[in-house]
Amino acid sequence: MTRRELPGPAPVRLWMVALDAMPDGDAIATLSDAERQQAQRFAFEHLRRRYLAAHVGLREILAAYTGLAANELRFATGSFGKPTLVPPRCAFNMSHSDELALIAVAPQGNIGVDIERLRTVSDSLSLSQRNFTPAEHRQVADAPPDQRDLVFLRGWTRKEACLKALGSGLSIAPESFEAGADTSERQVNVPTPNGIARVQVQSLPETGGGVMALAWVLG
Repeated sequence: MTRRELPGPAPVRLWMVALDAMPDGDAIATLSDAERQQAQRFAFEHLRRRYLAAHVGLREILAAYTGLAANELRFATGSFGKPTLVPPRCAFNMSHSDELALIAVAPQGNIGVDIERLRTVSDSLSLSQRNFTPAEHRQVADAPPDQRDLVFLRGWTRKEACLKALGSGLSIAPESFEAGADTSERQVNVPTPNGIARVQVQSLPETGGGVMALAWVLG
């Protein structure tokens, strides 16, 4: 398991973690009983390895950021499963796809990240028609065929990052707000049960085969 820091907008710090190696026993011992039990629920070894590597990587990064030992970190989860530190020493979010994880940390606030391995998406047009706004769907449909998968995944990661920043999961329909399917930074108005939430979203440079986006809730 290796990690490297990526460039990001201050004060957010970003890391990409490779999930291609099983952590050693000492690293796994820093996880909570709940995390180790969750890992054992995966039927396939590669899924168990990815889960353990991602959570060990997250604890190592948060430990370095907060100055706490990795095994001292305590987490709580929101209504839709978004984890937070208890007490809230910083804000963070993690996403993983195949052998890659993306982790963001900030001093405070509500942040979200998403990563998708760049791959062929055979049903990108039908998926974008169902889950994107008409303008976003046109961006996908109008993309050159050899760029369509990339454009779709940019749009998808931007929406996911917005929803993760809000901690809402897919309780908010992704087609109900426009995050764009390009690389621009923009403010997004997301309808929530409590009114419109303003979220800033931007795509990150494609790195290591990952398509990535970062979002944060504006005050």
